[in-house]
Amino acid sequence: MLRGILKTIVVLACSCTLGASANGADTIAPAPGLLQSPERAAGIVSEHQRDSYRSVLDAYRAGLVQHPHDVALAVAQCGFIQRFAWSEDLEWSDAAAKDFTACQHMLDERFPGQPEVALFVLEHRYGKDALAYGEPLLAHSSEWTPAQRTRLHAALSRAYSAVKDAKHAGEQALRTVELDPSNPCLVEALRYLVRSRRTDEAQRMLASAPVTKTIWLEAQRINTAAELFPGAQARDELMRARHAGLKIDAYTSARALFRAGDVASAEAALVAEKQPSKFMTPQNRQIRLDVAFNAGNSLAAADLLRDEYDRTHRAMPLVSAYARLLDLSPKMLMRADLLPLAGALIVYTVLLVAAPGLLLFPAHYRGLLRARAKKVSEPLFGRIGLRHAWWALSSMYFALYVFGGFRVGTASLSPAHGTVLRDGWQQGVASSYIWSLAVMALGLAWVAVRFSWREWLGSGEWKKAWFVPPALYLGWSLLTFVVSHHSMPAGGPGVGWQLAFITGAHSIGGLALPLLIFAVAVPIIEELIFRGCLLGGLSRHISFGWANVMQAALFAALHQDMSHFVQRFVLALIAGWLVRKTKGLAMPIAMHGVVNMFFVLAVVRNL
Repeated sequence: MLRGILKTIVVLACSCTLGASANGADTIAPAPGLLQSPERAAGIVSEHQRDSYRSVLDAYRAGLVQHPHDVALAVAQCGFIQRFAWSEDLEWSDAAAKDFTACQHMLDERFPGQPEVALFVLEHRYGKDALAYGEPLLAHSSEWTPAQRTRLHAALSRAYSAVKDAKHAGEQALRTVELDPSNPCLVEALRYLVRSRRTDEAQRMLASAPVTKTIWLEAQRINTAAELFPGAQARDELMRARHAGLKIDAYTSARALFRAGDVASAEAALVAEKQPSKFMTPQNRQIRLDVAFNAGNSLAAADLLRDEYDRTHRAMPLVSAYARLLDLSPKMLMRADLLPLAGALIVYTVLLVAAPGLLLFPAHYRGLLRARAKKVSEPLFGRIGLRHAWWALSSMYFALYVFGGFRVGTASLSPAHGTVLRDGWQQGVASSYIWSLAVMALGLAWVAVRFSWREWLGSGEWKKAWFVPPALYLGWSLLTFVVSHHSMPAGGPGVGWQLAFITGAHSIGGLALPLLIFAVAVPIIEELIFRGCLLGGLSRHISFGWANVMQAALFAALHQDMSHFVQRFVLALIAGWLVRKTKGLAMPIAMHGVVNMFFVLAVVRNL
């Protein structure tokens, strides 16, 4: 009854106001020059809007005078005011903002402890202010309705997200979805579960959630599934949305299909999308390029690279993608519009090959100064100098960063979180890395034969004390292995590709293949490069202490994983120290191999 009366009051107030405005426009002649001044004409309209706003607000206030205990009516009044207070287009929004502040104070004073009032106030606060207001409400929410508790947890999740507290934002989002599986907080809850290594639970939660009726929310779910979950989960969500009658955009559909390994369907979805390249987002250009490469469509990939270069005029970020294009179709080298990328690839290769000089030339200069001062540096290996160190590092750079680009390269067109990897992509990483190791080994053959068998195995009398540092380090690694029994080793750029390689190699050849590559081949090659050639070459020109620190720092840095920098730096220092003590590479290779074996076993046990 009350709401019917209020509705009548509001309608009458609006009708009277609008009627007066219309009548005034009919009977009052425009002032001279009014029609030539759109600002003045717009001001008249704004004033009429303000009069209508005041009439409706007076109706609300009259209703509250008659029914002072109607919580819903009081909250509705504040909601009405807020729509005008936060407008950026109204000249009188400041006055509405003052009305909104006064209305919120009225709610706090007249209806303390009312859930609807508390939720309204909370939902109109942000960040730390919202947390300070909302956290105490949790202690009193046990008697609230499920819908009210859902709103509380959702508001707190948004507040924690605003202050960059992902953990608590995820926890609150998870509570929200447990109360309301269709809530938009589902995406935040899925991310939280995956970060907490509860991927299976996240997949079940998405599969059981009702399909939302809002297209953009459902598209967000599908894109999140493509980013977070392996296999066909994103495609399954896409099919659910289609069965519900939702028309999902081509790029979201392509990501879901591509993630599931259905490259042909992904390509078909993108072919039907005729959006011009200049209007594409970086993420959309990225998925087009990835699909083109995986579908073997060299012409489409070449056109995308040309468009990207025309748009940015930057060739270097496209070098790895261009290398992959040449691997797909060598004849693309003859395309004139891609010549800037060919030039960039040549420059990139030359820079990589020359890069070791930044380290080795200063060492050579320092060696000349030490020689003039008659300070003799004792080389670790008789036939190894700086030119061999240069060759070894250049071979490694070329194999990993140039040849590797021909195998699995792609373009950095979008932020990392916007890329989608096809199911089974780890196998491609493993295959590419094995090929890169083969090319690297071929390049290193020239320096490997310069080590005598005694320099490989070591010579002289070994002391038991020499085993203490490597034993302590291996104990540390073993402890890491035990701790990681129930959790995957921490990720990062360096660890990320290692995890991908081990996962892919394990799917190809079982446990034996990643152990053979990672615990045998990699230690031999890396010890030859860093402790044999680099440390051996530097030790001819500078003191062993500085040479050991320099090679250890470069070894740790090139793994591109700052979270484990210290651990790898210590490994390299101990390995260099063992080379000097044992006069050979065998013991460092063995220690390095055992450490890598622990890492492989830790990863495989969590697959």
